[in-house]
This record gives sequence, structure tokens and C-alpha cells, in this order.
Amino acid sequence: MNKLVVLFFLLGTSLFFSCESADSAPTALVNLVLVDTPAKWDSVLVEIEGVEVEILVQGRETESQRFFLEYKNGDKQIRVSDLIGGRGLIIGRDELPSGKIIGLSVQMGQNHLLYQEKKAYAMPLANMTDPNISLEVDLELEAGIAYDLVLDLDLEKSIIQKSASPLQLQLDPYFSVVDGVTAGEVSGTVTPLTLKPAIYLIQGTDSISTHPNTSGIYIFRVSPGIYSIYFDPKDSRYSSTTLTNVPVETGKTTEIPLYTFKLKP
Repeated sequence: MNKLVVLFFLLGTSLFFSCESADSAPTALVNLVLVDTPAKWDSVLVEIEGVEVEILVQGRETESQRFFLEYKNGDKQIRVSDLIGGRGLIIGRDELPSGKIIGLSVQMGQNHLLYQEKKAYAMPLANMTDPNISLEVDLELEAGIAYDLVLDLDLEKSIIQKSASPLQLQLDPYFSVVDGVTAGEVSGTVTPLTLKPAIYLIQGTDSISTHPNTSGIYIFRVSPGIYSIYFDPKDSRYSSTTLTNVPVETGKTTEIPLYTFKLKP
């Protein structure tokens, strides 16, 4: 499980349920919204060229068409570690023909950096020969309606440490895609704020992770279903905990009570 669209649009606002009333327009507006699940490092920058959208165009069910939505900001580097606690960034936006989206291909750049204690570390792609990340999607597009596709870049899974001394890293981008129209939210707060914990949302054998912002707030945007939440303190002095049977419903936010990490006996 994991989430991304053209131009800066809706930055720092709610990215859900932006479906407009239908009109006579022959196209559908598609927003690719990038959010993040930042890891334990100070900050992470990734370079994204854009996203190719594959559509079975209405009336041509046996033939697909591809549309490239370019991320048009300057050097194309995005500080994804800032996209937490409900923040998102539209990296692609366009009107596309009605039909069915059957796939996305995120085209990564080559300049990816991790910062720790004011020092920058390069993160070359794990697969240098193919910078495109293919994602499966099944979304019907109706003319005159706006859709959000939320792409979640899971840094916990994406950043690979090749060695500790010297620190050498690779980036193997791990995205999940959620239809913003049908998605729901899980939100909560953790303490103490001095920790840099990871919070995992689990369904079956699949999981996504996130980290709290500076206020301790975390948010997941996912498809409806029943989940578990695993609180990992990332500090051996504290205990971890799993919360089960967490429901997620379309268009609703499941509020999780304040969770306080406790020191081990």
C-alpha cells in the first residue's frame, strides 16, 4: 500500500473528496497529490520528473493511451520529509479524456539527497537503468469531474542503508496509490515529542508507515477497511504497542486516542 499530481495547488489544505459536480466538459480533471511518510533522518529530497498516466479511453476499450503530467517546478527536487501531518503537494495536474486509468509510471530523476546533522548524503537509485516506478490503478474517469490520486512515498521502505561507516544509501522508491474520492483518514497524536517514532498502518501482510510532525500528529490516507496500528518508538528504552481493529470509512476520519510511549520496566 502507498500515494501523488501538475502545478502547486491545494498545498497545505485538505486533499480529499475534491469531486466536483458534473458539467458538460468532455474531460476529467486529475490531480496527482504527493504525500510522505518521513523517516528518522533530518530531511529527504527526491527528484521527480513527472507521472505518466495510462488510460483506456472511452470508446477504445482495447487500446490504451498515455499522458505525461510533468512536475514543472524548477529543479524538480521535493523535500518530501515535510509532507506529513496532512500536508500534500500536487506534482501533476491536467484534464484527461474520460475512460479508465489502469496504471501510473512515476518518472524519477537522478538527484536524491538525505540530510543528517547538516551533512548531505547522495542516494542513487537502486535500479539506475530504469528510473520509472510502475503503479497499478483502477479508476473510472467521468467527464466534468475532478479526481485526486494520492501517492504515498514510504521513506521507511524506500531508503536502503548499504553501509554504516561510511554511510552509503540507495533509494528504491516505494509508492502506494489511493483514490482520494473513496479514501478515509486515520489520525492521532503521540508523545513524548523528543522521540522520532514510526507508526505503521497494517492490513494483512501489507503496511505503510508514517512519522509524526513536530506537534506529534500523524495522519494516514487509505482505502476503506479494517487495519492495525503498530507504534514503534525507534528507541530501545521504550516499549512498542499494537492497536487492532481500526476501522476506516470513506470520507471519514478515524481519531485514535493520544498514545504515550512508555519506558520499559
